[in-house]
Amino acid sequence: MIELYSNGVKMDLSAAKFGELRESNDILDNPAAMHDRMTEEGYLFFRGLIAPDEVLAARREILLKYAIVGEIDSINHPLLDAIQSEQTFIDKVNLRAFTESVRTGLAYQNVVLNPKLIGFLATFLGGPIHPYDFRWPRFVRPGEGCGFHYDGPYMNRGTERVFTTWIPLGDVAKHEGALIILENSHKAEQLLNSYAKKDADKDKINWLSTNPLTLQDSLGGRWLTTDFKAGDVLCFGMHLLHGALDNRSPIKRCRLTSDTRYQRADEPIDERWNGAKPEAHGYDKVFLPGLGAWNNAEFQDEWKKVDEFGRLLLAK
Repeated sequence: MIELYSNGVKMDLSAAKFGELRESNDILDNPAAMHDRMTEEGYLFFRGLIAPDEVLAARREILLKYAIVGEIDSINHPLLDAIQSEQTFIDKVNLRAFTESVRTGLAYQNVVLNPKLIGFLATFLGGPIHPYDFRWPRFVRPGEGCGFHYDGPYMNRGTERVFTTWIPLGDVAKHEGALIILENSHKAEQLLNSYAKKDADKDKINWLSTNPLTLQDSLGGRWLTTDFKAGDVLCFGMHLLHGALDNRSPIKRCRLTSDTRYQRADEPIDERWNGAKPEAHGYDKVFLPGLGAWNNAEFQDEWKKVDEFGRLLLAK
């Protein structure tokens, strides 16, 4: 069995500690059953909800842009393989323009606004949907991962009925950085009564943890994931503990995925992520995960400060 790690910590892959996500395709047209399962398990996972060719079109669109800034080696390898380049000059480009281009590409929009995705959400939430104006296409290099957190503290200035969709933009095997969730963590009272009530920007929170084993010892439950395929969609609420396995691709494949948030259109929204120019975590930062490990103390694991020309200012 292949070894899996998260934040450099070797995962316990025994049946009592690690398992597969449950698929929900059989209840896709049954809102009551979807609500029951979301309440009980904290997530809904669908295989092939979006046509794979539409997902791969978005993958190509985004990887072309990463190849242009030297992150992907498209000379010696097929572009869609997303093999990391040995040299990058992403610190030389205008990251404001670059990340805006990635987030607003037509093929990517066709995924995050896909009619089947929006249709599922409208059925599930029982009304018209507001997709968040800010989107999070996530490029994860070999050796990188993600700390553990609820989404709630980052999205909680409007309604609490916000749902994240995690969409692999191409196949993502477990060892290439698949998302993992902690079973039943949406019911963890010690988190719901404290951590879940925080505001990430006002309270300056870090990752809840970067150690999957100590979290598991504290909260119980198995870590759940799968080998994701293009077209799959994982949907969960604001109070499900999740992070990622480290990308340990032996061929240096970069992981490309998308996080997007949705809610009912008639409920209050979080202004950080909505409007013509979402505030996010401050106008001096752009969303660019990776390139270091700082425990996210100033959001710098995922948000990078830039100068007046939009160029990268890496933390020391």
